[in-house]
Amino acid sequence: MTAHRVVVRPWLRVLGSLVVKDWLAITIGSRIYAWRPLTGVELEHELQHVRQWARHGWAFPLVYLADSWSARRKGKRWYHDNRFEQEAREVASRRTHTT
Repeated sequence: MTAHRVVVRPWLRVLGSLVVKDWLAITIGSRIYAWRPLTGVELEHELQHVRQWARHGWAFPLVYLADSWSARRKGKRWYHDNRFEQEAREVASRRTHTT
């Protein structure tokens, strides 16, 4: 199991929506901040971000943003086409289908 802590604060919904429309959670290090409890699929997605943080350390926000910037320069969507988001969606999908 990936070491993590989920912090749920309903007021985060308003704050986060100022930056990303329809957001649910953000992972910083091993902490997952969400505005409501996460479903199993959503938690698996965020746990992959915890693992990405562990792999890249505090450089993770920079490599994440660089990948988003690269996607935008190619005419793609900055969030949906970010390789870290794609990986998290893929892992969450795979793990929830095998349990």
